[in-house]
Amino acid sequence: MTDVALSYAEPISSDNDSGIPGYISPVDDNEEDASTQEAAAEYVSAPAPETESNGVTMDLIDKLLPPVSQVADQASAASIAEPELEPEEEDDDEESSSDDETASTTSTVSTPSVADLEPIPVVTSRRKRLPKDTIGHLEDRIAHEGIRAPLALYNDLIAEYVKRGKIDSAREAYGRLLKLYPTVASQWIAYAEMEQSAGEFEKAEEVYRRAVEAVTSLSIWEHYLTYVRRRNNVITDGEVARRAIIQAFEIVVSKVGIDVRSGKIWKDYIDFIKSSPDGQSTWETQQKMDLLRKVFQRVVCIPVENLESLWQDYNLFENSLNKTTARKFLADRAPAYMTARSSLKELQQTSSALDRNLIPVRPRWRESELAQLDLWNKWISWELNDPLGFATEDGKGGIPGGQEQLVERVLYAYRQALQPLRLYPQIWFDVSEYCASVDMPDLQLSFLRDGAAANPGSSLLHFRLAEVYELAKKREDAKKTYQNLAASIIKEIKMAEEIYEDKKNALQSREETKSIYSTSDDKAKDEDGDEEVVDKKRDHNLELKIKKVEEKSQERISDLSKDLTLCNTMYMRAMKRMEGLKAARQVFSEARKLPYSTHHIFVASALMEYYHNKGPEIASKIFEIGLRRFGDTVAFVEQYLDFLIMTNDDTNARALFERTASRLSAKDARPLFRKFYAYEAAYGSELSAVAKLESRMAELYPDAKPIARFASRYTLGGHSVIGEREVGPPLYKEILKEEQGFSNASLIAEEDVEEDIVVQMPVPALEPVKVTVKSKRAQKRVREEPKPESRKRNRKKEKEKSESRVNYSSAQHRDPFSGYTNTLPDGVMRLLSLLPPASTYKAVLFDSDALVNLIDHTRIPAVPPPNANLSRFKPG
Repeated sequence: MTDVALSYAEPISSDNDSGIPGYISPVDDNEEDASTQEAAAEYVSAPAPETESNGVTMDLIDKLLPPVSQVADQASAASIAEPELEPEEEDDDEESSSDDETASTTSTVSTPSVADLEPIPVVTSRRKRLPKDTIGHLEDRIAHEGIRAPLALYNDLIAEYVKRGKIDSAREAYGRLLKLYPTVASQWIAYAEMEQSAGEFEKAEEVYRRAVEAVTSLSIWEHYLTYVRRRNNVITDGEVARRAIIQAFEIVVSKVGIDVRSGKIWKDYIDFIKSSPDGQSTWETQQKMDLLRKVFQRVVCIPVENLESLWQDYNLFENSLNKTTARKFLADRAPAYMTARSSLKELQQTSSALDRNLIPVRPRWRESELAQLDLWNKWISWELNDPLGFATEDGKGGIPGGQEQLVERVLYAYRQALQPLRLYPQIWFDVSEYCASVDMPDLQLSFLRDGAAANPGSSLLHFRLAEVYELAKKREDAKKTYQNLAASIIKEIKMAEEIYEDKKNALQSREETKSIYSTSDDKAKDEDGDEEVVDKKRDHNLELKIKKVEEKSQERISDLSKDLTLCNTMYMRAMKRMEGLKAARQVFSEARKLPYSTHHIFVASALMEYYHNKGPEIASKIFEIGLRRFGDTVAFVEQYLDFLIMTNDDTNARALFERTASRLSAKDARPLFRKFYAYEAAYGSELSAVAKLESRMAELYPDAKPIARFASRYTLGGHSVIGEREVGPPLYKEILKEEQGFSNASLIAEEDVEEDIVVQMPVPALEPVKVTVKSKRAQKRVREEPKPESRKRNRKKEKEKSESRVNYSSAQHRDPFSGYTNTLPDGVMRLLSLLPPASTYKAVLFDSDALVNLIDHTRIPAVPPPNANLSRFKPG
């Protein structure tokens, strides 16, 4: 079996598929590795270079870090060299157990995608851990949690390694940590600081290289600047060190200089240039002034925190040189500055509440998570609206502008959002679609790849990535994308099974422990003092707990099984488009053997064969194969029955109905009876067959009303003259249920109907008035909600009474055409029908109770006595 996604599937049966044409095995290949390299401009003492701003690679910093190492102060480097660590005495058992555990979980220091991580099963240590073996216990917990291990566990483990002087082990732990959390800037900073504290400056530089590739973080670049300035001593190394620092500043402001919080970096950059000594010649001094002017002119057009103070500094700088030229330079930048200043306050309000240091976790859609997601989307929308007017500028005259500047700001906002929202597939999808809209297909593909790696179980990202590959004629990459998604879902299913076994074993062990350590005197006894009864009760409670855990686990596995079937179905259809029907059949052949596949894969394959071959032969055989496995699944039998009816195979349709209806319980077979009853009533050749079927249904379902079953036969497309005019809404609901038996949508059990059925009651010459009849589950859900205040309840009752009066009033005005009555004139009824229902009104409601309360308790002054002087109130 060559299919990666299905390679470890075990067939559930040995069905003979001789009736289905043969299959062609797809061929795997390696995914194309496309990476965009970017080179930074070399800075030479004079004007500030214009650097690119799309992506960061190792080559970007390679031009800076080598001279940094070469000009580093030798004395300072020696003074902070790695100290000699004294060996710590440990117990032999503790040391060996820790080393064994470390060896079993070793991983490289590089940061591959999350998709490369294997789910780590529950690990049992080779020997019992000693109480003081802190590292061993932490490693066991991390191994047990696998990819779900929290950040705090890794930090505790790394702290223990550093405390004991095991720097290599700490590096290995950082490598594992950063595989799971590559966008957490604080961890990269802590890693680099650990290397600097140990005197490993070359390793620290390597950490910085990897950090800026993994995450676009202002804090990382700030620490990087601090490191560069520490390694380059301008006092001892002079101009060489100064050039290296200026080059570092240029790289940083080109990457994060558009951030609203980057004002401090710009200020430090300007102060550093000012602090440099004047040149020995006039042209050297002029070069310094030109560089300072260019930095000022760049920053005053960007909405940063200290924009006004930077503009004032720029004013002072230009006027100190030449007041005549100052007016020209300031006038050129004034419009861009005013636009940036007017946008600054709005940008700060939009982005101030963002939690940029949030640890990425899978969304559970809590209110706090939704609030942060909404804030990030607002910032991105703000940038998309281009409040700075970059799209209307052409970038001439040195003033920032043009479509490239707008795209840079939007992508920066998306990259910032992806740091805390890395596990939100919708953000990855949105940024990829934006890249497609601005004609950046390579970047679109890059974002989709990274997003799929960060979210290996995301159908959204994998399906979109597969489509992009398919449109680009990269068939092998598209196939591998579907296979990776299927493999990830299967891993989640196996993980859910392991979690269930762990919880089950934990419950059993807990009860066994209680039973062992509890004496007969400690055991609770019933009224007769029988301890066996108490033990049986405890066993019964244990069974209930295990059953509850099993139900939740089965529900989770069922959902994942549907996800897997959907993935394989989309894969099968894609293979048909790319390589033809034989390749699609191969996918189906492998997918149907998976124990987790649902009946939907059989239905999809059968319908694909039917529409491709323009005949039902192969499709019928696929349905028959599926019937062997899903014969007790009502939804599948319904789909098969619909297919037979659609292909006019009434003989096999009747045979299928009789074969399955007799095997299923009355409750499960009810949708089939309804469907076949509707078919016989609409297209049967004899009314006697309908009567016989009606008798069987009356015996099996005595709760159903005969009038509803009868009226359903005389209903067309949801329109029932009997239900609308001769029975009430509750019975009309039953009629619609029976009539839906022959609809395209599969019916579900009566107790599972959650949607409210809307009954349209005709009013003479007016729009229909909607009367809502709630189902049993909907009524139960309403009862479980908190009780409203009395005034709201009273308003609801009054509303129901008014609707009842409108629709079911006594005969005072009868329309000769409709047979229905109303008590109001036609014009009033017309106006009422046009008004929206009261449930849609969510503004401030008039509180009549409060008004009556106010009138009741307001103290009104008494009538003045006859002799009172009221002349001052008279006119004039």
